[in-house]
Amino acid sequence: MDGLVQSVVYDTSSPANIYSATVMQKVDGDQKIVMIASKKDMITLESKIIDDKVETSIVELNFSNIPNNAEIISIHCINRCKEYDDFVFGITYALIVEDEEPETAETYLNIYSGFPGSSLEAIMESCKTLKLDFVPFQLNHAIYMSELQKNGMWLLSGSDKKIHAYKIEEQEILEQKVEEYFIEFEDTKDSIVLCFGTKSFSNYKKRLSYYGCETGYSMLAIVDSGKNQILHCFLERYESPITVMQLFNIHKKTVDIDNILSAVKDDFIPDCDTVDEKEQVCLLVGSAVESAVVYMNVLKNDLRNAITLTDSNRHQAIVCALITDVNFDSKNEILLGTYGNYILNYVYENNNWVEQQQFDMRDPVYTICYLDIVGEGVNDVVVMSERGIHILKYINTRGSGKNLWEFPQFACLRLSYS
Repeated sequence: MDGLVQSVVYDTSSPANIYSATVMQKVDGDQKIVMIASKKDMITLESKIIDDKVETSIVELNFSNIPNNAEIISIHCINRCKEYDDFVFGITYALIVEDEEPETAETYLNIYSGFPGSSLEAIMESCKTLKLDFVPFQLNHAIYMSELQKNGMWLLSGSDKKIHAYKIEEQEILEQKVEEYFIEFEDTKDSIVLCFGTKSFSNYKKRLSYYGCETGYSMLAIVDSGKNQILHCFLERYESPITVMQLFNIHKKTVDIDNILSAVKDDFIPDCDTVDEKEQVCLLVGSAVESAVVYMNVLKNDLRNAITLTDSNRHQAIVCALITDVNFDSKNEILLGTYGNYILNYVYENNNWVEQQQFDMRDPVYTICYLDIVGEGVNDVVVMSERGIHILKYINTRGSGKNLWEFPQFACLRLSYS
């Protein structure tokens, strides 16, 4: 039996949140994760091979223009080019003043960028700031078509029950009317949007967009990207807040480039922003109370063919999800992180989603990422829980009789963030 085991854990002193991690995907294939390790601290993980052993350590990051009394809310990273690295970071935060109500806190959006090939240290020093008039939630990006060219835009959901759109023009962050670029995000059913995103298909001529709301509404739309016109729109209402939504193909495509925003170049395909319409496109929806659901082949069946992930609600709320090929069989698996301290692993077998394993994290799970920390071509599952950062490695123990979900002996570095 194959599976994941925990190899390393780093303790943190205060909880993060569900918008606390982003992955830098370099054009040479190297990857780096950036995480909000506490209310005000950001870190990355660096690994080196010393004497044939992998040593992973935490490196603190100092993004400029974030005051000491700030509480960081969300972070997102994009790479604007495929020929060379040109990273841009977005960070939202609130300024907390003692003896004042949290609702009165000032909130901000910072955008960090450098020149093509700039180091992370240089990017962190170049900042543009925009004051917000709402509490920010998820920070994301999306691709739209304009005069047959692909362009990128920052999107941010907020406490004002809107999804906001931003461009960088003349060294300023300028808000745009979201309906002029993403008509499907104009109506959010008078509710706070907790999760949203888009995937393009048909060579960017069309896109699938979705959002999930605090009131239980979920929306899936098929949009003509060039005309910015909704072709089909489907709504569902759940009994609790929608915490997770993701679009994906059943089979895992091998890609060289991920997380690319076409804000500068117009001649490349950002694979993580697309789905393959030639095979099944599925939609995962998870909520705070009910079991998660996978809608199968939504381009053909819209939301009529639903498969429930059995018992996925037995460990309290579903908080986050990772959909990727963890076991290297060229098919995507679903990992669900729950507030009840578990990661649940579902695989697609015989036209059904079946739970294969569960893993006790001992703390609520907030984010799950998948990347090659060491740079050896093998990805690890990186998990941020309420009190720590965990690295899970996939191993093959067929025939060994070993229970993969028991904790092995692992290195533990205890770090304190004041």
